[in-house]
Amino acid sequence: MLKFYCYNFTQEKSTGQIIEDIKSVCEKTKQFEREEDIMLFVFVPAVSLEAVCAAIPERKLVKISSQSFSVKPVSNELTPEKLKEIGADMAITGLADRRYYLGETDEMTRDNLETILNLGFKSMLCVGETREMAENGTACDIIANQIKTGYSKIPYEAHYRIGTIYRPLWDFNGECCANEKYTLSMFKTIREAVKETLPGFPIEMPLFYGGMLSTEKLAEYFNNEMIDGVFWDSKNITADEFAGVINTIG
Repeated sequence: MLKFYCYNFTQEKSTGQIIEDIKSVCEKTKQFEREEDIMLFVFVPAVSLEAVCAAIPERKLVKISSQSFSVKPVSNELTPEKLKEIGADMAITGLADRRYYLGETDEMTRDNLETILNLGFKSMLCVGETREMAENGTACDIIANQIKTGYSKIPYEAHYRIGTIYRPLWDFNGECCANEKYTLSMFKTIREAVKETLPGFPIEMPLFYGGMLSTEKLAEYFNNEMIDGVFWDSKNITADEFAGVINTIG
């Protein structure tokens, strides 16, 4: 089974640290066959992206993604055209902080996803719920709607360049941890919503989990094909620890 490992750099990391960490993870996992055993993606803040792309021109071991972009020129944001110019491989859409802190709607995320895919980039749709949504029982409906709206304009030919990241904001922030029953019910909700929205797609959409798991539990989820990949932040796990997980699980 091909496993996807995604590492998201937070704003606390300097550009130099990001470059050093990426090179370190690649060096420590270079024994794996890319596109057969594992795929490694790193997600970089816009302010560091151009320098990171320039410092790592060879992408056999890693793909470099922007954490955000803007279709129209906006201060401190990169346009899709700029992403192409500097050599980024992909761009994520729908990160929780943009949904819940900046007020990006499902429709805005949908339009961004359509734009970036039509330009030939890879992308991932990030979906997730707040703690309040989890506690009041609205999380499943909200996430299903995020998917159904977000994927409603995906071009068919982009089916192999897209994946879904499920990222419970409250779990990710360390406020508390979701129990396994809840987590697995969300995986089921997501997969069913994707199938309903994209019934004609020839392959199943990869599912990435953004909540923290032990190495043992992550291996179990991979082996039982509950998930296809992980999406972890540099503030939750160091680059050395991340490489160690990859080497332990394979």
